[in-house]
Amino acid sequence: MRRIGFTFLLLLTGLSLRAQQAWTLQQCIDHALSHNLQVRQSELSVDQNKSQVQQSTATLFPSVNGSASQSYFFGRSIDPFTNVFANQQITNNNFNLNASMSIFEGFQLMNTLRQSKLNYMASKADLDKIRNDIALNVATAYLQVLYNEDLVGVAEGQLESSRQQRDRAKRQYELGAIAQSGYLDLESQFATDDLNLVNARTQLAQSRLSLTQLLELDSVSNFQITRPDVLLPAWDATSASVEVVFNAAMTNQPEIRASEYRYLSAERGLSIARGTRYPRLSVSGNLNTNISSSAQEVTGFLALPPSIVESGFTSGGDTVYSVVPNNVIQTRETPFSKQFEDNLGKSVGFTLSVPIFNGWAARNNVTRARIGLEQARISREQTRKTLYKSVQQAVTDAQAASARYESGNRSLSALERSFEENRKRFEVGAISTYDFLLVQNNLARARATALQNKYDFLFRLKVLDFYQGKPLSF
Repeated sequence: MRRIGFTFLLLLTGLSLRAQQAWTLQQCIDHALSHNLQVRQSELSVDQNKSQVQQSTATLFPSVNGSASQSYFFGRSIDPFTNVFANQQITNNNFNLNASMSIFEGFQLMNTLRQSKLNYMASKADLDKIRNDIALNVATAYLQVLYNEDLVGVAEGQLESSRQQRDRAKRQYELGAIAQSGYLDLESQFATDDLNLVNARTQLAQSRLSLTQLLELDSVSNFQITRPDVLLPAWDATSASVEVVFNAAMTNQPEIRASEYRYLSAERGLSIARGTRYPRLSVSGNLNTNISSSAQEVTGFLALPPSIVESGFTSGGDTVYSVVPNNVIQTRETPFSKQFEDNLGKSVGFTLSVPIFNGWAARNNVTRARIGLEQARISREQTRKTLYKSVQQAVTDAQAASARYESGNRSLSALERSFEENRKRFEVGAISTYDFLLVQNNLARARATALQNKYDFLFRLKVLDFYQGKPLSF
């Protein structure tokens, strides 16, 4: 019993450690992709299009069908085997095997197969697009959690600094070294910094909730993420120009492939519609046999004593007798295998169908297919334009984020030096509490702004990596 309890304790400990295990970015992305319903729905669409490819392939092969029937006849009825009336119970079987194959149909079957393959490839590209979007959303939420965690750290540091300043001012006030207003100003600043910490923790909890919702987790409790070493690479404007990023995106982005596949599919659709104008030639073959219980075969003759019957009269009136042989024919039901072989019929036929007039159906089909092709071309062009504009915006945002990041760091460095000088002056009473708090608040805002600029710049760089097909990692 003690061993069972110890094992149960170890199990609970293992579950607790696993529940508190920090998530990496890749683990978050993998979990989101495996539990997202939109991904599952798109995967089913891919499977459906794959099944359509298999069906289109199968239409190129002959169609073979077989049938069998059994009939019972009672009373006086026509024997379907002998076509004569019979007053007995008759069992009749019919077996049929037929095959047909299209020889020429305006290449519709082949074009349908090619179109279904293109649709299948387009659906796979759609799935990749959904996966990419989810991965980018998860990475964005992951960065937001990292930013808010750092923001909480800044707020905690600011609160600790305010606490030290307040405690020092309280001792000085109790000794009469400073006025009450100076102490109350620092007390008010401490309360403000405490509120800022509460707000930062609230934002952190909200960002964690957003990330867990993307991961389709049921609970946010004990959810933690790993903190990678976030290093910002040097910004190279030439390697991240609009042209460079756009050319890479044209190769890597799945929505470009999907639009191209759908355009090619529309071309095949036009070829299919044109194929309805051509004659159709097909070949068919048939095997048929019948089996009947009334079918009989002769097995022999039974010779009985001959019969003497009157056959006429002589001129004198005497009766003439004739000897008639009395032989009985012996029969039996024809065996199944013999009937099957003897009654086997075979046929081969060709069918040529020439469209002459069908209510302008072929013409209207071609017209609609041409319209569909033009729509696919416009959609492809629109997808490319949208991607180009998105890349333009991403490059511009990255350039602006780089400038803000560098400017913010310079401002933060200057404010940190200014704060140290003013802190020393405040401690010796050279400046007022108001002036010191002004410098301190400016430094706090600069730290928060620098932190925001850092993660914003990192996010913009990851967006550029995303367009160039690079992995989303830190």
